[in-house]
Amino acid sequence: MRFRTLLRPSATLLAVTVVAAAAACSSPTATEADSSAAATPSRTTYGTQTPLADQNLAASGLTATTLSFKAEPDTVCADEAGVTYIEPRADASADLTVRRALWDGTEVWSTTVPVPDGAADMQLRLSVDPAIGVVSVWFRGSTERNDDGAILLQKTHAMAGRVTWLQVETGEAVSADLMTSAADLAGVSVRTNEDFAGAIVMEDDSTTSGVLYVDADLAVTGSSWYDLVSADGDFQLSDVAQWRGAPLFTLTNKQDASNNIVQLGSTELLTADSDSIRYIPGPTHLGLKHNEDLWLVDETGAVTEVDTSTCELGDNHLYPTISDTALYAGLARVALDDNSLECLADLAPTTEAEIVGEFSDGNLLLASNLSGADVRGTWLVPADRSEAVELRDSLGPVEVHSDHIVQIVDGSEVTFVDVYDYRDLLIPQE
Repeated sequence: MRFRTLLRPSATLLAVTVVAAAAACSSPTATEADSSAAATPSRTTYGTQTPLADQNLAASGLTATTLSFKAEPDTVCADEAGVTYIEPRADASADLTVRRALWDGTEVWSTTVPVPDGAADMQLRLSVDPAIGVVSVWFRGSTERNDDGAILLQKTHAMAGRVTWLQVETGEAVSADLMTSAADLAGVSVRTNEDFAGAIVMEDDSTTSGVLYVDADLAVTGSSWYDLVSADGDFQLSDVAQWRGAPLFTLTNKQDASNNIVQLGSTELLTADSDSIRYIPGPTHLGLKHNEDLWLVDETGAVTEVDTSTCELGDNHLYPTISDTALYAGLARVALDDNSLECLADLAPTTEAEIVGEFSDGNLLLASNLSGADVRGTWLVPADRSEAVELRDSLGPVEVHSDHIVQIVDGSEVTFVDVYDYRDLLIPQE
């Protein structure tokens, strides 16, 4: 496959229309590109900070960041406007510092959250409901197994009872001891996972009695399964998350494998012949994926099945992503305004590539990073969907948010986050 150069008004910079979150970058302090960018002439870059993670992106022109920080592992929640994270702890029992920053580096707020008694040695986690803009700070216990070696309630973890919820926009925080509310549902313990900003109430080691969840006003609601589930049959809880201030869960029918229910609050979204539906929660829509099947749920709760017959979604791409405009699953782009599907299989340099995200100029970022892939690299597909342009150097695993390229590198003790302005990306000459 031949790669061509994108047309642009500048010889070295790709011109784009920058969204509001990046407006503060329009007149940056000038810095000179690193000499490792080699043959390119000296130029002004929009990023002004030195990257924290040494991932050698200079060959692609990304020599400076708009925002770089360290965070506690598994405590980085990114969205279209910015990122919420928890600073690394020097003392495990000291108060946590939770911060919110826009992609241009502007800090919106910071607040402290006390560590619950007995939780200092537990694993710190941050979960989010992107539709209502609420994150939860909670502490995860070790994974328990029963006498047969089976993990108790798959995809969940024991947790400390006290949880703090914060509004992403304002930093307003509310803390509560979930065991107080769990007692009203005959609960003796609570469990959760990284996709749930609430908790599952456990009646004993293997029986759930209900759920606790939070709304946009940071109010905690408790519901028993009896109040939520109206279907007849012998069901068990298979997976749980949260979206739009309501629990999102899959119930597996133990007697009828074709009658598994995906439910949002008390509303049944769909019945499926599999209990492995993947949730893709976004700010305006919820995506549901199983193999080649894909559904979208809008803010009213209406479910639309997406016609995926023209594009193989495949199981190689296990983690579809969603923004406020589109859902990306492998090489398929689904527009959220009309549910139309666009397939990039004919433009991608390899079937192992997937769409990472989209920029405001309409260009798409593709990447193939799977270990053992025949072709690895990073490419841009122009807005006119002409031939893909291979970048000078692979960017590795990155995310795209509001014309920023975000690289999150997890370490054993700390997570490094580097945020680059898309306008700094150098496009190879033909």
